[in-house]
Amino acid sequence: MGSLLAIIITFLIMVTPGSAAVPDMTTILRQMKQVLEPTNSSTRRVVISSSFQNQTDQFVAAQARKMFPDGKRILWVMLEPESVRGTTYLFWERQKLPNVTLAYFPFIRRVREFLPVESYGRFFGTDFTFADLGFVRVHNNYKFWGKEEFGGIPAYKVEERFPEERLFYSRILIWLAADSFLPLQREYYDLKGRLWKTEFFKEVVKINTIATPLLIQMKDRDGYSTDLKVTEVQYDVKIPDDLFNPDQLPQAINYPVWQTYGPGTGQSK
Repeated sequence: MGSLLAIIITFLIMVTPGSAAVPDMTTILRQMKQVLEPTNSSTRRVVISSSFQNQTDQFVAAQARKMFPDGKRILWVMLEPESVRGTTYLFWERQKLPNVTLAYFPFIRRVREFLPVESYGRFFGTDFTFADLGFVRVHNNYKFWGKEEFGGIPAYKVEERFPEERLFYSRILIWLAADSFLPLQREYYDLKGRLWKTEFFKEVVKINTIATPLLIQMKDRDGYSTDLKVTEVQYDVKIPDDLFNPDQLPQAINYPVWQTYGPGTGQSK
């Protein structure tokens, strides 16, 4: 009888909510990448608004994503203002090779590859760097800090540190929703360990069953802030492979896939 009671108690402990084993760091990182970078091909329109005091600068971009046999690719094509129209960026996560960022600038009429340090430059002077807009970095310098409540939501807390040769941030603290692995907030720290800027993921909706943040905000300690507002999201769309060909970046602005995009038009689908 005593042995039976012990077995029942052990079973109840095993199935009690909240007692489930916490995933390891590799699983957490893989799940976060899957949520933020679904393999489904997609297009979207992005309005970038950067504000400081009473001044606001706004940019409109089209974005396309697609999975290739050799890795994922994200394409950004600037639509407005006219001064940057046609400027195009290709983020390429290559398998077994370093990631690469390519850019086409209409005023010099050529495609060039970013140096690693250039990836941490500001995207058109906003609070987002080019690296922030690319892929989740995969390396061994992540640390799991445990599970805790964050804004009333059960969350995993993760720290990302950087190899010395890539230092730009000293570390990033990330809170992920425990049920979905979707980031809730990221805190970026400078090289002296001071909080530099904070990224918020808001207005999360499901589109074709895929959780999609429609508003991402970045705010820094000096009072600058940038909003990335996403609209006209479409998943599982047919996108020609050559749109992501580095040699075709000068023609990316002319592809019909986003000819209807413009300021103030469209809603998420």
